[in-house]
Amino acid sequence: MAADPLRRRWDYMDKSPSEYVDVTTDGGVITARICRPNVEEHEAAIILDRVRAAMEQTGSDLKAVVLDFGEVTFINSSGLAACIEVRNGAAAQGARTILYRPREDVSNLFRMVKVDRLYAFAHDAQELQQLVSQ
Repeated sequence: MAADPLRRRWDYMDKSPSEYVDVTTDGGVITARICRPNVEEHEAAIILDRVRAAMEQTGSDLKAVVLDFGEVTFINSSGLAACIEVRNGAAAQGARTILYRPREDVSNLFRMVKVDRLYAFAHDAQELQQLVSQ
């Protein structure tokens, strides 16, 4: 029996926000580990809401926002817009935004639309630690 394509499309309604993004805060550094391979409109809205809430809670102690793209294989314009909103919110609080472990396709998208210069990129834990401690 073939899978119902409509059921697959609405599966996200059964998921909690933590199944899309795991947000932690440590010493003024917010890390948002994106848990879905695709970041499209629905996922982007959840990620943005969760990161904004963490940024608001951290307030003036915010030093950096780390967007962990280790599991992301695809990001569309809605996902890209959410990343830009996170970056702008962090910058308004005097913090930097770091894209951590982006795959080549994701990095290329940021370069192609010329927003890569808005972010610091860390491809491994050592690079991330150096960027966070700056």
